[in-house]
Amino acid sequence: MTTIRLPFPTGAAAASALRLCLLPAVTAALVIVSLRFGPLGSASFTAACALAIAVFGIPHGTLDIEIAALRYGLVGRVDRLKIILGYVACAAVTAGLWLVTPELALCLFLFVSILHFSRDWLNAADPFLSLMVAWALVATPALARPAEVAMIFDTLTGNQNGRIIADLLACTSVPALLGCLTFTFWSFQNAEVRRAVELLSCLVATLFLPPLLAFAVFFCGLHSPRHMADALKETGAISRTKKTAIIAAVFLLSAAGGVMLLAGQGQVPVEAGIIRSAIMLISILTVPHFILETFALTNRSAN
Repeated sequence: MTTIRLPFPTGAAAASALRLCLLPAVTAALVIVSLRFGPLGSASFTAACALAIAVFGIPHGTLDIEIAALRYGLVGRVDRLKIILGYVACAAVTAGLWLVTPELALCLFLFVSILHFSRDWLNAADPFLSLMVAWALVATPALARPAEVAMIFDTLTGNQNGRIIADLLACTSVPALLGCLTFTFWSFQNAEVRRAVELLSCLVATLFLPPLLAFAVFFCGLHSPRHMADALKETGAISRTKKTAIIAAVFLLSAAGGVMLLAGQGQVPVEAGIIRSAIMLISILTVPHFILETFALTNRSAN
């Protein structure tokens, strides 16, 4: 019997090849479109990117309560209610911070985001290098496109203090970028090709694409899908129907919160209101998501 060898990978190999090529292909296409048709930096486009970040980013945290309950071993209704109340309290404090001191809220969001994103590479590198990778992905846009980042930060703070934060962030980007490139080189040297290619794709996005589009490439194209897959795997004991219902309910509640934030923006341009509401919503959800994940991981390690 003659065996026919297909000239392309099949099964798991095909899935791995797709994961290797998809993110760089999408990034390259966006860069080409940006270079061919001009900068994609209009207010409406920036607002669309912010909205996409919120819509596609929210789902990966919708199973937080279930994951925390599993990691802590808290399966009772009262215990679960305590987790929910703690989560809501953290979110409420963060929301209050945006209302009272938006500059501090923005700095907190940037700080927590860097710490949270660094976990994506924590198992593959020294903790310092993983921190530099996350720092570079957050800070490099402020170096590559300072005016655009300053405009976004001014929108978030409601005053020109945002551009001061953007300038400070840009100043920290160079050492972080060097650390990120060191990690990328290390990944290539250790045959971690997919990780290196993914990271290079995100770095190219931060250098050549508008800030929120670059963030969307990383957040929606790499971080959120990876964590969503981990969350679905970790909650494998929960039925698919129940899991779907939880994801849908939390997503709708979060979306309702985003609508409320938008309604409370006052007399500002629609685009500015969408940008501010979307980033505020992601921030409000990220802080408790990070705290809950950190304590849950600490508790699991202690046990």
